[in-house]
Amino acid sequence: MDIENKANTDDWRQETQLGLESSELYRVLKAKCTSDPAGSHVISLVDEAVYYAYQRTKTIMLHMGEYTLHDGDHLFRVLRLMEKIIPSTTISALSVPELMLLILTAFFHDIGMAASKQDTIIWSSLWDNDSLKDKSSKQYLEFKKYCQGFPSILDEIEGLKSKGQLSKVELLKKHMISEYIRSTHAERARTIIDEDWNGKIKYRDIDLTNEFAQLCFSHNEDAATLLEFDTSLLCGPGTYACIPFIGVILRLADILDFDGKRTPPVLFSHLFVRNPISIREWQKHRNIDAWDINNVNIRFQARCEHPAIESSIRQFCGQIDKELAAANTILNRLNDSVRNPFPEHYKISLPLKVDRSKIGPAKKLPTGKPAYNYQETKFTLNKTQVIDLLMGTKLYGHPEVALRELLQNSIDACLLRQAMAKSWKNVYTPKIQIRFYTDGDDFLQIIDNGTGMDLDIINKFYSSIGTSYYKSSEFYDLKATVELDYTPISRFGIGILSCFMVSDYLMVNTKRLKGPYESSDAYEIIVEGQDSIFWVREGNMVEPGTSTQLALRQGHPWKYLKDKDLIDSICKIIPRPPFAIEIITPTESYIHNGERFKNLSFDDLRDYTWRAEPNIKEINFSISDDEYGIFGKVIVAILEEHGEPVSEIELHAKEVNVDGDDYTLERSIKYGTNEIEKKSKTIEIDEDGNANLSPSSSRLAKSKAILTLHGIEVPFNIFPDYWSAKNQQVQIKWPIPLRLIIDIAGTKDLNLNSARTEILYDEKWLSFEENLAYLICKHLSETLPKIYWDKLKQIMLDNNKSPQFGDALSRLEKD
Repeated sequence: MDIENKANTDDWRQETQLGLESSELYRVLKAKCTSDPAGSHVISLVDEAVYYAYQRTKTIMLHMGEYTLHDGDHLFRVLRLMEKIIPSTTISALSVPELMLLILTAFFHDIGMAASKQDTIIWSSLWDNDSLKDKSSKQYLEFKKYCQGFPSILDEIEGLKSKGQLSKVELLKKHMISEYIRSTHAERARTIIDEDWNGKIKYRDIDLTNEFAQLCFSHNEDAATLLEFDTSLLCGPGTYACIPFIGVILRLADILDFDGKRTPPVLFSHLFVRNPISIREWQKHRNIDAWDINNVNIRFQARCEHPAIESSIRQFCGQIDKELAAANTILNRLNDSVRNPFPEHYKISLPLKVDRSKIGPAKKLPTGKPAYNYQETKFTLNKTQVIDLLMGTKLYGHPEVALRELLQNSIDACLLRQAMAKSWKNVYTPKIQIRFYTDGDDFLQIIDNGTGMDLDIINKFYSSIGTSYYKSSEFYDLKATVELDYTPISRFGIGILSCFMVSDYLMVNTKRLKGPYESSDAYEIIVEGQDSIFWVREGNMVEPGTSTQLALRQGHPWKYLKDKDLIDSICKIIPRPPFAIEIITPTESYIHNGERFKNLSFDDLRDYTWRAEPNIKEINFSISDDEYGIFGKVIVAILEEHGEPVSEIELHAKEVNVDGDDYTLERSIKYGTNEIEKKSKTIEIDEDGNANLSPSSSRLAKSKAILTLHGIEVPFNIFPDYWSAKNQQVQIKWPIPLRLIIDIAGTKDLNLNSARTEILYDEKWLSFEENLAYLICKHLSETLPKIYWDKLKQIMLDNNKSPQFGDALSRLEKD
C-alpha cells in the first residue's frame, strides 16, 4: 500500500473510531468487555467490522448519487437513533452479544446497497446493442427479468430515445438500477456477510453470523418475521441475546433517518410534468430542520417549499406510525419459558405516532406568508355509482361469478384454519357444502367450517368494500404465528358485491375461531340490497365457520340448468379444489374432490385445431412440481421426418401447365408461433375462367390451455391469436405447440385483475412462464434421445420469440 492510500485508510479508521468512541452503545460495550473473557476479541471484531462497512458504503454514492445518502453518515445516524430509542437503563442491562449485534447491524443492514462496479456495468448493458458483450451472466439475467416486470418504463425509455431526450433516458435507467438495488439489497447484504464474514461474528465459542445476517435481512421484510427469531439465544453461561429486540430497534432507527432510499413515488412522478421537482430538490428539502426523538416522543420539524415535499414527509410519517405500531406489538409479546420471568428491560415504551405539528410550508420573505396552502385534497368516490359499477357485469362479466367469489372466501377461511390447527396440533378437516334448494324462492347456500368472523372482522373488512382481510396487519400478525403454505385467493375485498348480481337478500351466520379452544359469539347478518344497513344479531352457529345464504332473483343463471349440469358448472369453476367440496341439489349429491381434473385425458384437450398427422409426434406427460407450484398435464407436438425432428417438411411440389402458363403446386408443414400449420398452393378458377395460384393454410396443432389458480379457473387465453391479442397482454409465444391443463398452487401465485378474468403482466407472470418452459423442456431433455433432443432444441432456438423460453433453455444448459 502506498503512503497516500495508507494515510487515507488511517483517516477513515480514525473517523470510525472517533464516531464509535462517542457512542453510548459502544462505550457500554467497551466497559462490559473489560470483565468479559471474550471482551478483547469482541472489541477488535466491532472495530474491524465497522471500518469494513464504513469503507464499503462509500461506494454507494458512485452508483446512486442522484437517489440516496446511504453513506457512512447514515450508518452513524442509525447508531445514534438506536441510542435515542433505547433508554440508558436498558442499554446498561443489555448483554455483550446484544450490544455487539446492535452496533454491527447498524453498520451492515444496508451494505447490500453497495453494489459492485462490475454489477452496475452488467446491469447497464441491458440497454446496449453491443452483441459482443456477454449477456449470459446470472446478474444480467436476473436484472433483465426484474426490468421485464416494468414494461411501461421500458417502453418509455425507448420512446424517449426515439425523441432524442437522452438525459431523461439516463435518469430512467438510473432509476431502474437504483430500484433494483433497493429491492434486492437485503438479500445482497446476506450474501456479502456470507462471503466476507462467515464464521467471524462470534461471541466466545458461539457463532452469531447467521443471526447477524438474518437481522440485516429482516429490516426489509415484514416486521412480523421478527417473532420467528429466538428471544433467549444462549450465548454463554447466564448470557442471552434477545434477537427480536435487536431487530425492532434496527428497523425503527433505520426508518427514523429520512434518507433517499425512501424517495417517495409522488416525487418521481413529478419528474416529467410541467412543474418538475428533481431528485436533487428532494435531497435539498428532505433535510428535516430539527427533530426530537426519544422513547417517549418523536417529533420532526420541516419547512417545505412545495406541497409535494410536505405530502411525502407526511406519508413517510405514516410509514413510521405503522412501524411504531408493529414495534410496540412485538415488544409486548416478548416472552419465553427460558427466562422466567422474562426481563422487563426489553419492554421499552415507545410513542404511538409521530408528532407532525411542526411540519408545514416555509414562510416567504419579506411577507412571512406561507409558500403555499397545504390541503390534502383527494379524489372522492360516488358510493352508489361505484358499487353499481363493481357489482355489474362491466367488472365481472357474468353473474354466475358470485358463486366463485363465495367459494374463494370459504376456501381461504378453511385453509387458514387448517394452518392454525396444524400449529396448535389440533385435528381439523376442512369442509365446504354448496346447496341449491327451493323454498318458495330459489336459494344458494355456501357453508364452510373455516375461521368465521366476529364483529371486528365484520366491521373492518366484510362491510368495507375494497378492504381485504388478507392484506391487513391482523392477517400478518396471525401469519407470524402459523405456517401458511398457500397464498390466499381473496385479495381485493370487493367479491361480496358480486352476490347482488344474483340476489337482493343476503343472510350470513358466522362464528370466529380465536384460539385452539376459543371462539367468538355467533352472529347473524342480514343485508337487503347493497345500500341496506347491516342487521347484525345473535346467530345460531355452534362451531366456527360461515354460512352464506342468497335468495336468488327470478332468471338467475342457474335457474334452467338440470341438476347434473349445475354440478358440472360448479366443477368447471373450481376444477382442482384443495379439499373435497360437497354439492347438493334437489335431486343430486356429489363430492367434488378434483378427480375430474386428475382424470382429464389427453383426448379432452383435442379439437379441430389439434389433429392426428403422420408427421407429428405427440409426447404426453404430467407435471407435479412443489418448488414452482405447477401441477397438471401436457401434450407437446413435434414435427418430424424419418424419425428426426425438423423445422419444415415439403410434402409435395409439382409443376403443372394450364393454358400455356406454368404453376408450381406445393404442400408443406412447418412450425409457427404456438402451432404447426400446413400450407399449400392450389389452382383456382375465377368467375372469368382464369386460373390463379391460391395459397391456403390450416392448423394441425395449435396451443391451448386450461389454467387454474389455486384450483379456481382463470377464464383467460394465454395463447391468443395475433389479431386478438391486446397491447401489454399476457401471452405465450413459444416455438412449439402444446396443450396444457395446469394448476398453480401452494405459495406460488399470479396477479389477476379484480374480476379474475385477466392475468397481469408483471414479474410473477414472467417467472411462471420461464419456470413452466423449464419444466417442459427438462422433461423433454430427460426422455428424448440426446441426438433427437439436441436437434429439437436447435429448432426451438431458431424459431423462438419468447425471452422466457430462451432463458429456460439457458438454465437447462447450466444444470
